Amino acid sequence: MMEIRKAIDELSSEDARTALKLVMFQIDLANGNKQLEENIFHDLKQFYDDLLLAQNNEKTGELRADAAKIHILFGDSAAGSLRYAVKQMGLSETNKVVSFNDSYSIGPIWQLHKEEGRKKRYEWLRDHINNGYDSPEDDLEEEVYPKSIIAQIPAEASIVLWVGNNAHDYAGLRYTIYLLRNCMNKVFVFNAEDACSRRFNTPDRFIDYIHLGEVPIEKLQAVFGESEENGPLSRETREQLEHEWIKLAEQQEVLRIWNDNKLVGVDEHYFDNYLLETVEQLLSEKPKGEFIKAARVVGQALGYCEQYVGDQYFEYRLRELIYTGKLEIKGVPRAMRFYSVRLK
Repeated sequence: MMEIRKAIDELSSEDARTALKLVMFQIDLANGNKQLEENIFHDLKQFYDDLLLAQNNEKTGELRADAAKIHILFGDSAAGSLRYAVKQMGLSETNKVVSFNDSYSIGPIWQLHKEEGRKKRYEWLRDHINNGYDSPEDDLEEEVYPKSIIAQIPAEASIVLWVGNNAHDYAGLRYTIYLLRNCMNKVFVFNAEDACSRRFNTPDRFIDYIHLGEVPIEKLQAVFGESEENGPLSRETREQLEHEWIKLAEQQEVLRIWNDNKLVGVDEHYFDNYLLETVEQLLSEKPKGEFIKAARVVGQALGYCEQYVGDQYFEYRLRELIYTGKLEIKGVPRAMRFYSVRLK
């Protein structure tokens, strides 16, 4: 019991959302079907075991030497969904799913492929982001720099990089291609968001996903077979992506957005007015003078934002609005669930 509680406590907010999606998926399937309802306990027990296994595997960071395909995703939520989809299809023995769980839309990426750049990024994250950066520095360096995973990829395995249309994946893809520059493996890039749009969107029903973590598991399964249809990247294309990373790694901004199918570096205050408007809207529903939970503000802002920046950056900017006197605080800002805010 203590082990599963520890595993749950270590879940990021994206992991927790993925877990809830998986449970809801099982319940939806079982609803009204007696046979499936009888099997739901077994499925949830399997999910319980998978959670423990996933947490242990993530800590070891090991890849099997006989893996035929390595699927790399930029975020734990998307990777968790694909990992479950692969298992449901019976392909988990040969297809391994790994996550580069850094957030490439926020924080410095200047010279991230070099030690000085990784140090600068680590220091910025440590000083600004509430995300559990209390572990030893070596562990943080591994989280920021995925070289250990790349070093374990078997020479014969093909590599599939799953991406969507957002600044996080755009930067993460180019960074990863640069890190793979000395690998001879076949590398495929699969825009699963575009694949889902082509297959499932209709003129009267259109869903535009901000990041792959939002894509339902059954849709990931449906497009899985398309992941290598366009063939591996040519040497010329890989070199072009490597060059694009070198240009990105010269940027000094700590916030990047997706605009007109391009990555754009913007000022760190970019979302401040949006957050203030969100606070004002939520407080309009409460009696005058009351506070609103920071977690509620961040959740509302995430729900309506058209950019993929994550809850941690919004929480950081909420604290900055407190420090600059635009918001009042009640509680201790060591995590968004511990404090509330109101307009000053």
